[in-house]
Amino acid sequence: MKKELLLATTVAGLALGATSASAVTSTMSGNHRVGLLDVDRDSSSTTTGTSNENVQSSFAVALEETTDSGTTIAGSFTLMSESAGFSNSSSGVTLTFTDGSSLELLKAGNATKDHDVAVPGVSGEMSLGQSSSNSAAVGIDGVGANNNVGFAWHSAADVAGIEGASISLSYSNGDETSVATATSKVDSSWSAGVTYVTTTGDTTVTLGAGVLEASDDNTTTKTDYSTYHVGAVAVNGDLTVGIGIGAGDYPDGTTTSTNEVLDWEAVEAGLSYVSGDLTFTAMYRDSDSIDDTAGNTPSGVKDGIERTGLSIDYAVASGVTTTVGFINQSATNEGTKEQTNSGSSWYIGTNLSF
Repeated sequence: MKKELLLATTVAGLALGATSASAVTSTMSGNHRVGLLDVDRDSSSTTTGTSNENVQSSFAVALEETTDSGTTIAGSFTLMSESAGFSNSSSGVTLTFTDGSSLELLKAGNATKDHDVAVPGVSGEMSLGQSSSNSAAVGIDGVGANNNVGFAWHSAADVAGIEGASISLSYSNGDETSVATATSKVDSSWSAGVTYVTTTGDTTVTLGAGVLEASDDNTTTKTDYSTYHVGAVAVNGDLTVGIGIGAGDYPDGTTTSTNEVLDWEAVEAGLSYVSGDLTFTAMYRDSDSIDDTAGNTPSGVKDGIERTGLSIDYAVASGVTTTVGFINQSATNEGTKEQTNSGSSWYIGTNLSF
């Protein structure tokens, strides 16, 4: 009996020891946002205006460990509750090498999006949505295309000896089966991006640019993804100013039926100013595109969304921020104003993060 107990204790100790030795380093973060959201639409229907509580929470876990050779292996996942049931998102695996470069494997995204500059945008949960028939993607990074079977490589800082420069490349190919349906999935894609940071006097300027090329699995569409973006952000003390543009063509598989989208253009502009515990932000967003059903050459008037916004953030305490925000939006589809997606929205709430 003593031998059996000793054996069981030894096996348990070895198992626990092995588990402890093999456990990666983990860090946790998250937030809980509670606020009041008001939406005032231009529509004359019964859904013209609503005022409701807005509660959103997230919990994220980042996992990381370093091998004996110095290579870091990392991954992460997030659980979210956004006024409905829980959802989740997760990354693939990222390898960071001793020279500072890194390689993302699976769910690597688009390298082009990793280099869109952070043009100031307002805080808060304000939204009037976008109709499924409106193909004008908002934001310079509004168009993305990748299959989760892929990789992305990111250079170390000061690539090729150029101080402040970094580049990224990505490729994906899910070998999707071509179909002629109302849906459109990304078959293969490649993208690239570059960022350059320079400081002159008291001003730091960040320049970013990216390109994307991709094909879809819908045999009816004649348009492939072909987009680019460029932008610049300047920071001088407490003032940040930024502007960016995006443009190109793409098949829009998010609408009620797949569309050919040509001449998409998006503009972002914004500024923010920090004064003590207060951050003031103003932004402008404008995008438009011409679309038609799959297989047709788009012609005629454009879809569009124009949005302006203001917000004030107040740092109440460490990890606690109260936000007051407002946006005004005008949406058009084929040149006709979309009353339901036009109007204004304001939000006041507090975010607790850890």
